[in-house]
Amino acid sequence: MRRIVILGGGTSGLSLAFLRNQNPAPGDDILVLEEGPQPGGSLRTLREEGFVLEAGPHTLRTTPAAERLVTSLDLDDEVLVADPRTPRWIVRGGRARAVSPGPAGLLSTAIPFGAKLRALKEPFVAPRSAELDDESVHDFFSRRFGTGFARFVGEPVASGVWADDPKTLSARSAFPRLWEAESRSGSVVRDFLKGPGSPRPRSTSRTINFRSGLATLAERLAARSQRAGVRVELNAEILGIEGPCDGEDGGGVWRVQIADGTVYPADTLVSTLDARSFASLLETRLPRSASRLSSVTYSRLAVVLQAFRPELAKAAPRGFGVLVPRGEGFRSLGVLYLSSLFPQRVPEGFALTTSFFGGALDPSAPDLTEGDLLKVAEAEVRMLHPAIGPRVHERVLKWPAALPRLPVGHHATLDLLAQDLAAINAGSERPRLVVTGSWRDGVGLGERITRAEELAPTL
Repeated sequence: MRRIVILGGGTSGLSLAFLRNQNPAPGDDILVLEEGPQPGGSLRTLREEGFVLEAGPHTLRTTPAAERLVTSLDLDDEVLVADPRTPRWIVRGGRARAVSPGPAGLLSTAIPFGAKLRALKEPFVAPRSAELDDESVHDFFSRRFGTGFARFVGEPVASGVWADDPKTLSARSAFPRLWEAESRSGSVVRDFLKGPGSPRPRSTSRTINFRSGLATLAERLAARSQRAGVRVELNAEILGIEGPCDGEDGGGVWRVQIADGTVYPADTLVSTLDARSFASLLETRLPRSASRLSSVTYSRLAVVLQAFRPELAKAAPRGFGVLVPRGEGFRSLGVLYLSSLFPQRVPEGFALTTSFFGGALDPSAPDLTEGDLLKVAEAEVRMLHPAIGPRVHERVLKWPAALPRLPVGHHATLDLLAQDLAAINAGSERPRLVVTGSWRDGVGLGERITRAEELAPTL
């Protein structure tokens, strides 16, 4: 019997357990330990008064692995797909301006004319030198597209996706596709415009959700896995980990103790924990990487969900949502228009918005009272949509550790971790310790499912 213990029952942990159990090795015994009261980690959906509200992630940008997982879980009929032509908006001069996806976005009025001219020169900008192994998101966009484009597009995108400071956030780790595009083609735009005959396959990714919310994914993963024999233990706070041991006494290579005193033996340990918790539990086993992993911090976020009843249909927000550059007089990082993306999850005639506050550039925002957050969120939505009508429902949620902050040079931390893992796993036919999670493999749900699919057969 091979005992596999997975620390964390979020998207990464549940996907890995399910996918491993699809093609198990003889004698596999899989246990998922989740410290929360329900499976899914940050995947939390609230269903109130006819509204489907997301407390955590709001969309899933699919990858081939994510598409396969949805099909394996028999969820295809539950999928809602956002229209890829749905416009994105960026605030400039106090009003939202549409930005098309891809290079066409360079023509948007969200970008000042001079900045637009500079951005159009990107294909002719020399590629970075071989000595430059990382830089901040601000520096990357400034170097490739100019400082104006960096301010009005690059920086709000970085804040919107990562809730981090673009001047400290690693371009290589936070936006690896853009980094690799320059490496591959010498230009981000040229790489994007490569034809179908190029080595880079065209993306077929979709932005999706489910009729009953993203928690559907976690609920189905947990239910199907448990039905097949996977154990999922909730409220399982991990207190300590012993090992690696030789395992010859039958006690396992690892021994994981949780708060109620139970000790679980494991032959393979999989961590999907946040970087600091992982480093704290295994500090002495990670001589190269522990100190750097312990310094990885997380951004705090406040999420304000509001439902309105527009007096006129045309007054309802249209599009994916709006991002807000700093200095535009708004406190929110951005606003999602969920009733426009997935109208099937909102009662007819209502508009649903989600505003985000906090992050590295406004760390005190989550300390505001719920009442103050509601006032600011409502006022800013009305600045963008004056005729949106009365507010009829609201929710405020706070995440004390929402998203990892990846500083310039984060890839070097991951290189040191890889060396530590190689030492721990040396001489073993199957890995003793495996690590995944948002700080290593990306914050997107699709990225984490892809990594789970890659890891599952190796356990």
